[in-house]
Amino acid sequence: MAETELTAAEANALDGSTDSETGFTYHAPGDAQYYTEGQRQRHRLLTLAKALGNRFRVYKDGEATFGVRPGAVASGAGTLSYAGSEENALTDDQTNAIWLEVQAGELTLATSTSGFPDPSATPHLPLATIEVASGSYAHGDITDCRQLGAFRLRTRMTADDENALTDGSNADSLHVHDTAGLADGAVTAAKLASAARAAVPNLDITAGAEAADTRTVTVQARDAVNDNLAGRFLVRVWIATAEYGAPSAAGNTVSVTAGAEIESKTANADYHLISDAAGKIVLDVQVSGAATRYVLAEIDGRVYSSGQLDWAA
Repeated sequence: MAETELTAAEANALDGSTDSETGFTYHAPGDAQYYTEGQRQRHRLLTLAKALGNRFRVYKDGEATFGVRPGAVASGAGTLSYAGSEENALTDDQTNAIWLEVQAGELTLATSTSGFPDPSATPHLPLATIEVASGSYAHGDITDCRQLGAFRLRTRMTADDENALTDGSNADSLHVHDTAGLADGAVTAAKLASAARAAVPNLDITAGAEAADTRTVTVQARDAVNDNLAGRFLVRVWIATAEYGAPSAAGNTVSVTAGAEIESKTANADYHLISDAAGKIVLDVQVSGAATRYVLAEIDGRVYSSGQLDWAA
């Protein structure tokens, strides 16, 4: 079905009027400045067309070559410009897809006979397709595809859909909001613990049963929800005869079997240690005869205790 044009009466009614949005004037036949007004109209039309219509336009410049007009696109906080090009080769007897993509920080022209690339894998600006046959093509064989980059289909996408990442995770997991604007009760203890996780490490201290006067003590770095943290941590560890007491070497023999000793402040009593890659430190604590000891460990200014450890007589 053909597009309906203005009727003769509607068209003639425009004589001498001016379009309020563009400032375009419809001159009337017989005006003294008919030719001059015609040039003004053509200049105004070209100015309007060049603003967007000519940017990145693909045009014919040979039997089997094409040119691209210059243009620029916004990219993040900056701008990427394309200077235009001429005499770009086409593949004969094929439909050639033409687009611009970013390579090494620059807009780069690309063509393919397999269609445009997957935008999820190759962000790009579609320009045109050209059908070439027997070594040449006509102007009508150019299909302008720039509208594919200019328009976006509105969908029924929900807020949850927009928040979902391509790997199935949730965008909120990548950042933590300030409290401003959050509803009362919106931040639960579980959410805070999940956000803090590795940012607030703690220590878990466990001891094995006594064997040959020795108990093996393990100090494990954990996150805010008490999952083991893999990584190297600087921890101070000391032996005391009272809970949260001062270091005491009386009757102790201590050896480090996992982790690395950085400093021995008091032999067999007080150490600065670096955990192994699994976030773990292991000590063998030997005491002869009946005794009570406490293994204390400090990380980031927080002190943790093993609780009372007993040795039999």
